[in-house]
Order: sequence, then structure tokens, then C-alpha cells
Amino acid sequence: MRTWFPAVLVWVAWGSVAAAQSPLDFDWSLWRSVPVQDGGRYKPLDSMAWETLRLLCNRGSFPDPETGRPLEPTAWYVTLVLESPELGRSPHATMGRQSSPQPGPDRWDQAPLLRVDDLQLREALGMAADQKYISPAELSSAHITDPQTGRTVRFLEWARPLQGAKRRALPLFERKAAELADAFHFYREHRRGLRMGLVPAANAEDDRWFSLGELVSTKFTDQNDPTGVLRRVQSQLVEVREALQGGSAERFNAASAALVATLAEVGPQQGTYPAAWVINLEVSYNHWVPFRFAWVLTTLAFVLSLLGMGAGRRGLYRLAVVAFVAGLVAMLVGFGMRIAISGRAPVTNMYESVVYLALGTALFGLAFEWFYRSQYVLAAAAAVSTVALVLADNCPAVLDPSLQPLTPVLRSNFWLVTHVMSITLSYAAFALALGIGNITLGYYLVGSRREDTIAALTRFTYRALQVGVLLLAAGTILGGVWADYAWGRFWGWDPKEVWALIALLGYLAVLHARYVGWVGSLGLAALSVVCFSLVVMAWYGVNFVLGAGLHSYGFGGGGQSLVFSAIAIQCLYVAIAVLAARARASQA
Repeated sequence: MRTWFPAVLVWVAWGSVAAAQSPLDFDWSLWRSVPVQDGGRYKPLDSMAWETLRLLCNRGSFPDPETGRPLEPTAWYVTLVLESPELGRSPHATMGRQSSPQPGPDRWDQAPLLRVDDLQLREALGMAADQKYISPAELSSAHITDPQTGRTVRFLEWARPLQGAKRRALPLFERKAAELADAFHFYREHRRGLRMGLVPAANAEDDRWFSLGELVSTKFTDQNDPTGVLRRVQSQLVEVREALQGGSAERFNAASAALVATLAEVGPQQGTYPAAWVINLEVSYNHWVPFRFAWVLTTLAFVLSLLGMGAGRRGLYRLAVVAFVAGLVAMLVGFGMRIAISGRAPVTNMYESVVYLALGTALFGLAFEWFYRSQYVLAAAAAVSTVALVLADNCPAVLDPSLQPLTPVLRSNFWLVTHVMSITLSYAAFALALGIGNITLGYYLVGSRREDTIAALTRFTYRALQVGVLLLAAGTILGGVWADYAWGRFWGWDPKEVWALIALLGYLAVLHARYVGWVGSLGLAALSVVCFSLVVMAWYGVNFVLGAGLHSYGFGGGGQSLVFSAIAIQCLYVAIAVLAARARASQA
């Protein structure tokens, strides 16, 4: 009773606040579950708003330019688009360069929406060193000194050739400039309503949807709209827009409710339309954020396990197990939701593989804990899972959490499950060995020579490495079979293939060295930590650093300084622990 009473109290209080909400507030929740077509898939407007805001300024909300009141993504996006004086205008017009009359920049054009991370680019644009954001209006009129010619030109004109160039061949400054120009034009397309497909085009062979901009600006007649459906939607959109611009929340809410009901009615009649339960499930996924909930629980499990080991209290250990299992359940629910939404195995990009590594590490940790009843494995698994989930949750610019359509080479659930998931599970086993190895090195570092504990940790590390090698070997072979199926050859010395082989041979060498007695407990712990850099190279380095080969569907950018710093810190930790252990051994 004591456990549930606070939760019930919070629930009742929240319900009271919701019930007491002013009827004059704009109800943005009506828009969250509106199905749209964007980026090659169907999604709720809520997801599109999250993704757009994250891409433009890497934020989870944005303040109203006039009141400063934080706007959640859907409220921000609907306001941004419906307030636009350019809604439905030609995509060939650009701010300050069109030949036809155009309104001046509005409050959103003057809002600091575009993120500029590169210090050199900030300086070139005349921004302060600590100024992270620039408004679209400022960027439209900004000039830059061409590094090659020395001439001062408009930034957008100078960056236009860079946008069509191969990004990895560009210097960092030019690459960041091209990305900023992309973000500017991306912003303009959204303000014109050209990115948001709202109603399926009837009898369209290419599954095309009419965009919001088209619905507002097109003159529909009996010829191009024989059923009158599009004119009905158009009139309701105009009503919603006028209500928003007039500041009438009551009128806006009523018009929005009518429009949403019309879209739900006519959408399936016009063409392919997503199921309502899938759209609603994705909205729930966006707002529940299961993987964030999971890392909070695994962090709690890690802290409780450390306290339990330090105090020797079994009660804390049991609480740690409960928190760990709850975190694992949250991860499983999150993966289940992504599978139900996308209809595929969720391991097709770096974000999904990172959270899958966290899940795999937690599963292996729970299995080891079940068999060996060791708090150390639980602590290691909780720590590794937490680090992976925190990175995935806090680095959206590097690890894109959005659900994207599959590239053609990946459109086989059989190969996704067998090859990709086997490889990623092997990384999870190696990550668990990394965590256990760090704990073992900690004992050597502080000089606590508990031989029974170190022997147990060594055994756990060895078992985790064995599991990882088995899965990596199976995944590599299955990858060759898939390569033969997809590309017509089993092995082609592609960078991804080469580094997978290097990682496999490296870990095989570690197992062999331990088996024949070349390394002891200290050596195995050190090698289990150092060798994970091979996994990092095969997993992250090939896609984000080299960016070469046939596995281009996994390419990305960013995060190099963080990854290299983590590797350097780990190597330094290993070196200090080994030197400390040897110094004590020489004194004995």
C-alpha cells in the first residue's frame, strides 16, 4: 500500500491539472496522431515534428519567439507551418531572391532555429564564439569570404556547389557549411508545407500524397477533384489557419477536430493509409521514451549493486536485480514497439544497434547472473547497458533515433535477424567482457588481491568472450552468404568484412592465449578491454570514420572525438592498472 500510494497520488494530481486546464488553450494533441507521409514512410505528425526540430536545432522543444513559452514539437511545427506567409509557394523561391513580391521575414524566420556547431563556421558568418544558433533570416543575408578567391559572397550562393559534392571528400569547414545550407533549405521546404504529405492522391501509381502546401494553394475543380474531398479538406485547412492566425483557441480547436475527423474518414478512401493503432502506438513511443526509462532503471541497478557489494547486504542486491529486470523489460517493450511500428527487426542503423547492444548485454548479464549468482556480472552488465542507452538518448545528431525506411539491400527480415542481429549480439557479449574486465582491473589497481573473486571474474570474462566469438563467427559467415545473395560474391575484402575478420581473429587470439596459459587473470582482463577497440572499429569506425565500402546504408558522421577519447581513457586505465599490479608484484 505504501509503495503504490505516492504513484496513485501523482496520477490523481495530474488528472486534476488536466481537468483544470483552461478551455482557451490551443489543443495540440489533436494534431499529434494525424498520419502524414514524409521521408519515404507513413508516420504521425508528432514524429515528423520531433525529427524536424531535432534536425534543425537538435532540441526537444522550442520557445515561442514572442512569449518565450516552450512549445512541444507538434505545437511548434503546426505553428511554424500554418503561420508561414509562404505556405504553398513555389519551391524555387528563396528568401530575398525571388522575382515576385514576397512578405518580409516573420517571427519564425527571425528565430534562432539553425544550429551551428563548428567554431570556424561561426567566425566566418560573423557569429560570436559562444553563439550556437542563427536565424534563417540572418543566414539568408549572411556573407562569407571565399577561402579560395578571397571574395566576399552570399553564404547560400557559396555553399550551393558544396551541397552537391561528395561530403566525405570535403574539408570539415566546407562539410559543415554544406550541412548548414541543407538545414536552411530544409526549413524553407517545411515552411512552404511541401514536406508534409497529408492526403493520398486517388489512383496514384507512385503512392503520392498531396502536401499541405498543395492542399492550401491548388485550385481544385470537378476535373481534378471529382469527389469534392480535396476541396472539403482545403476549406477546413483554411479555417484552421485563420483561427490560429487570429489567436482564437476555441475556433482553432473546433476546426482542428473537424479536420482530423475528415482526414480519418477520407484518407483510407483516397489510397493506402496507415492503421490508426500503428500511428497511435508511435505517438505513445515518442512520449514514453522507453529506452530513457530503461537507463534510469539500469543506473539504479548499478548503484544498488555497488552499495550491496560494499556493505555486503543481500537486500540491496535483490533490489538491484529487481531494478535491472525492470530496465530489461523496458528495453524489450521499446524494441517491441519499434518492431510493431516498422514491421522489421530494429537493427538497421547505428542508433538501433547501440540500444540492441544494451539489450543484448543485459540479457547476457541476466543469464550469467542466473547461472553464477555473482553481483559483479550484474554490476558490469548494468554499467555497460547504461552507458550505451545514455549515449543513444543524448546524441541524436550522431545516433538518429527516428524510424527510417529500409534500403533495398536490407529488405529481408531473414538476413536482418540472422546476420545483423548475430553480429550485434556478439558485440554485446564482448561489451559484457569489457565491463567485467574493468572490474577485474579495478581490483588490481587498488591492490585488493581477493584470489577467489578474481578467479571468478576471470571465468566470467572467458565465458563472455567465448559466446562473443561464437556469435561473431556465425554472423560473419552468414554475412558472406547474404553478400553472395545480394552482391554476387561471398567475400570481397570490403572494409566492413575486413574489420569483422580482424575482430574475430583478435578475440580468437585472446582465447587461445588464455587457453594455453600465455596470459593470466590480469592479462585476460586487460586484453578483454583493449580488444574492444577492434569492435569499435568494425562497428563504428568503418561507418563513421572510413565511410567506404558496400555497407553504405550504415554510414554516418560525428562523434569521433568522443569515441577516440573513450578509447584513450580505457587504454590509460588498463596501463595504470597493469603497472600498479606489476609494481606490487615486484615488491612482494
